[in-house]
Amino acid sequence: MNVETFLSKAGNTRNIWLLGLVVMVGGSAAFALDPLGPPTAGLRKGQFKEGVEYSYGTMDFKLSKGKWIEHLDGVFFDSGKAVSLTLKNFKTNKAYFNLGYGITDDLDVFLRLGATTAKFGDSIWEDAEKFDDHANFTIGCGIKATFYEDDNLKLGGLFQASWAEFDGKLNAAHWAAADFIEMNITEIQVAVGPTYKLAERISIYGGPFFHFIIGDLDDEFSEVSGQSLLTSKYSWDIEESSIFGAYIGAQVEIAENSSFGIEYQHTAAADAIVVRLLWRF
Repeated sequence: MNVETFLSKAGNTRNIWLLGLVVMVGGSAAFALDPLGPPTAGLRKGQFKEGVEYSYGTMDFKLSKGKWIEHLDGVFFDSGKAVSLTLKNFKTNKAYFNLGYGITDDLDVFLRLGATTAKFGDSIWEDAEKFDDHANFTIGCGIKATFYEDDNLKLGGLFQASWAEFDGKLNAAHWAAADFIEMNITEIQVAVGPTYKLAERISIYGGPFFHFIIGDLDDEFSEVSGQSLLTSKYSWDIEESSIFGAYIGAQVEIAENSSFGIEYQHTAAADAIVVRLLWRF
């Protein structure tokens, strides 16, 4: 980083510079809004399912309750509050292995294990910087229930949660050293709605859902100041920018006990496209 960037990222002048800043994040991959699938149970009692799922999307979220602390040559130097921000267009890819089980004919549970990556650019410091991380572990679980069924129509609901961690470097070509970013995000989704069988092998589904986020983001960097090393760390809590959304999807039975699905999810702050391939046994 050049001297101007360092000065803007140190001490109280950095708080002034951050005031009113909107973090712009962009990338080539999608985080947020895990796969939902039909909001109704789809397994018989004692039946299993397994499959693969992939989600691609984009999301805005809030960075609040921020604080910063600085150490000079390892000794405490200064600290304070960081302004709240809105981080926009955060994108990642998520790929899951899904394993489900039918507790009853009207109640399913499932576990997801997978990997996720994230990229964004020109974001926190608006200094042409880019964030890139390696593949990280993600895990999720959930439950689906059918409340009503009549001929080709089923009504139900689902609850699911997931956790993911993103660690990587935030860097720009003209910076002397990279920032280190750590993010931990827990997502919770609750949905209700119908699943309707249009034809022998084709069903459509969807409905409203709620989307909640809990997490934190840390940005740590070091700079040489004279003959000393100044290390700064900024931390924020992560909160959703919009809670309410809706989704729609379709599922096609491609062979006996196997299906392919695709869906689209939307809130005022997030969008996602999901595809899945599942087997029942």
